[in-house]
Amino acid sequence: MEQKTPKKENKPIKKVGRKRINIDLEQVENLASRGLGTTQIARALGVSWDTIDRNRKRSADFEDALKRGKAKGLAQVTNSLFTSATDGNVTAQIFYLKNQDAKTWKDRQETVHATINLNEVLSGAKDRLVEDMAINPKVINQKPLTTTFKRQEQFPKKELNKKKGG
Repeated sequence: MEQKTPKKENKPIKKVGRKRINIDLEQVENLASRGLGTTQIARALGVSWDTIDRNRKRSADFEDALKRGKAKGLAQVTNSLFTSATDGNVTAQIFYLKNQDAKTWKDRQETVHATINLNEVLSGAKDRLVEDMAINPKVINQKPLTTTFKRQEQFPKKELNKKKGG
């Protein structure tokens, strides 16, 4: 007996899985230039975040469109900030200077937390005082105290009321 071979029909082969969603790269770039993140871009395009993520992994052009868009948005805002600052907007000038030259134009005071051992500080001060007194002795009372009296009774008694007695 003869085996029958099936006839090939000219039907297109159906692919398994979902249809690939084509996303307009110019639209992605435009949305990214407005500061939107990938989740927000997905919502604006009406697709899921997974679709955006899949396209990022699949196509280098998609990733480049996102990066170009972010760069364009930053450039636009930077240019408008610079224009505003040079036109005399003091707030824009301050903001620009704080971000471009942070070393000179910062508001924050840096605090350094140091641990101080008070015993070491006090003993160091004491040592310095002792050394200074040994090198440069200081006389506190320049009048010498001399007494010629030998006994307690010989000290002169104070006159309490000079006006009454005289």
